[in-house]
Amino acid sequence: MAENEQVVLEGIFGVFKPATTSTPQVLLDLQKIFASSRTFAPLLEETRRKRFEQDLHQRDDQKCKNKEGEGRFFKMGHGGTLDPLASGVLIVGIGAGTKELPNYLACSKTYETVILFGKSTDTYDVDGSITEEAGWSHVTAELLESQLEQFRGTIKQMPPVYSALKINGIKACEYIRSGLPLPRELASREVHVEECSLIEWMDAGTHSYRWPGSTENAMAPAARILLTVSSGFYVRSFVHDLGIACGSLATMAALLRSRQAVFSIPGHGTSAESIPTISYDDLNAGENVWGSLVTEQITKWKDLQVSTEKPERKQRFRGEWLARTRQERIKQQGGKTKGKYNKKRSEKADELNQKPLTS
Repeated sequence: MAENEQVVLEGIFGVFKPATTSTPQVLLDLQKIFASSRTFAPLLEETRRKRFEQDLHQRDDQKCKNKEGEGRFFKMGHGGTLDPLASGVLIVGIGAGTKELPNYLACSKTYETVILFGKSTDTYDVDGSITEEAGWSHVTAELLESQLEQFRGTIKQMPPVYSALKINGIKACEYIRSGLPLPRELASREVHVEECSLIEWMDAGTHSYRWPGSTENAMAPAARILLTVSSGFYVRSFVHDLGIACGSLATMAALLRSRQAVFSIPGHGTSAESIPTISYDDLNAGENVWGSLVTEQITKWKDLQVSTEKPERKQRFRGEWLARTRQERIKQQGGKTKGKYNKKRSEKADELNQKPLTS
C-alpha cells in the first residue's frame, strides 16, 4: 500500500440504541457524525465518486437524488429494527457492509423485557392506548414461572397489528394508523424460544413503571423476563399472550436487546468473539473517542468473517467424464438437473437427454 493511500473503512459494527430514539433516527445521526470525520473520509470520497460515475450513464430523469441533501452521505442500513421504546444492540452496516445485513435478520437475539400486569394497550406496550383492564391480585412469581414453560421451544405466535409486517406492500401499522382495515388478517408464525426465564419479580408499589398517560407509578406487579429467541419473534406479542396465560392482562413496559449474533451490550458478552456496542455518549464525545472504537469493531468483525469456515468449492470441468447422457454429465459436474418437464417438451427432452455425447 502506498504511504499516502488512505484505507476505506466499511463493514459491520454495533451501536447501543437509546430508548425513545427510533432506528431511522439512529442511522441519520450516524450519517451526520461520520460525514465530517477523518475516519470515514476515504469512504465518503469513494461513495461520491461512484454516485458521480453512475449519474454519467443515466438520463436526467433517472439520476440519483441529492442524497447528501437528505442527510444520507453513505450507503448505510441496519440488521433488524428496534421499537422506539426499546434500547440495546442495533447492528449497522456501512458501505460494502450493507450486503451482509440480511445475515443478521435471521440470527438469534437475547432480550430483557419488563412486563406490567393488569392492563393491555392497542400496541401491546406502554407507548399505546389502554384498551382493557383485568384483575391482577392472583398473579404471583410462582404462577408466572409455571406459565413460562408453554412459551419455551418451538411455538406459534401471532404478530401484533402494530408491526412493520407488510400487506400488499404497506406496513400493517400504517393501515391501523390511517383508520383502514387490514386487507387480510396477519397469520401466526412458527418461532423458536431457546431461553425464557424470570429474572426479577416486582410487587405493586416497588417499581417506577407507569401506564400510558400517567405521571404516577403503576400500582400493579411487574416482572423482568430474559428471552433468547429466533428471528421473527415479537416480544410485545409474547407479553400480551403471557398476561392472558396468567389469567390477567399485560403490557410491555421496557425492552432491552442485550445481544444479537456476536454483538452485545457491555457486560453481556458470552464469548471471546463478542463485540461490545458503542454508546451514544461515545459517539457524542467526538471522533477522538469513537473513531478507534468503530475501527476496532469493524476490524474484529472482518477477522471473524475470515475465520468462518466456508464450504469447499467443487472443481468443475476437470478430468475425464464418464457421462453417457447430458443429465449424467450435469450431475458429474456438480450441478443439478431440472425437475419434471412439461408435457409439450417431454418427448423432445427425453430424446436429447438420452442422445450419446460426441467428443
